[in-house]
Amino acid sequence: MNASEAAVQASASGVKPRLTEKTRRHLAFYLFISPWFLVFLAFGLYPLLYGLYLSFTNYVGFNIHNLRFVGWQNYSSVFRDTDAMYALGRTLLITAIYVPLNTLFGLLLAMALNRKERLVGMFRAMYYLPSIVPVVSVGLIWKLIYAGQNGILNVWLHALGLRSVNWLGYDYATGSLLIVLLWGAGSGILINLAGLKGISGDLYEAAAMDGAGGLRKFRHITLPMMTPVIFYNVVMGTIHGLQLYLLPILLSGSELLHPPIRPNYLYVVHAFQQVFAFQRYAYGMALLWVMFVVIILLTVVVFATSRLWVHYETEQE
Repeated sequence: MNASEAAVQASASGVKPRLTEKTRRHLAFYLFISPWFLVFLAFGLYPLLYGLYLSFTNYVGFNIHNLRFVGWQNYSSVFRDTDAMYALGRTLLITAIYVPLNTLFGLLLAMALNRKERLVGMFRAMYYLPSIVPVVSVGLIWKLIYAGQNGILNVWLHALGLRSVNWLGYDYATGSLLIVLLWGAGSGILINLAGLKGISGDLYEAAAMDGAGGLRKFRHITLPMMTPVIFYNVVMGTIHGLQLYLLPILLSGSELLHPPIRPNYLYVVHAFQQVFAFQRYAYGMALLWVMFVVIILLTVVVFATSRLWVHYETEQE
């Protein structure tokens, strides 16, 4: 007797058919994820789609009952806005510098800490700690370090007989921002360490027997085996770099609603200014959706090129 005949016989006898094990497992899975899914629908997907709808209207914050559809007007204004295009260019430039350096520093730190030495656990915690410090605290700490004559860096320069530097001025603001971003390079140290731990020691032993030195081992073993981890760090670093907002304001802005110095005037800062300083909500939504598309496009490019340089232990379809 097959399952359908059993179900017909059970229904004829008035006995409800029992759920199969597979059905029960599926129901249990959806039951467990339902709290997260409902929160995501209410506070994630709905605001996202509603913001997309507002970007095609004339919404300015006080006319919700008198919205008028304006089509692509807000989006065309984005590309005519010289400040938006300047901010986008600065954002792409900083991201292009930050992502390779952050990926490289994170890998080198993980390699240095992938040893069985005394106190290595303490050093791992020290390098990872900056990544869990709240961004507001990070900005305030580094603003004190970069401060004028009494800043820590300038005090050190004076002690060495050198002239003080305006670290948060026009000429050095971008470099100072990049230093703060790289200070948190330990954020990927756990992932890099996990990747390094996954490389078999037999590969290094075989290479050593063939006379390979440290550089050749890194080039032909460590680097190829770490490319999946590097790929992940590049994607996440790109997304993070394109969404920089609070650090530029904390370092070189006078107040929250005041824009930072021009070299650190980034794209999300510009969107924030349009929404909260000038109440151009619909235009601000259009700005953010343009950035969303840019992030998607760059992520697609990274994924498309990954087949040329990312190597997996198993064959990928």
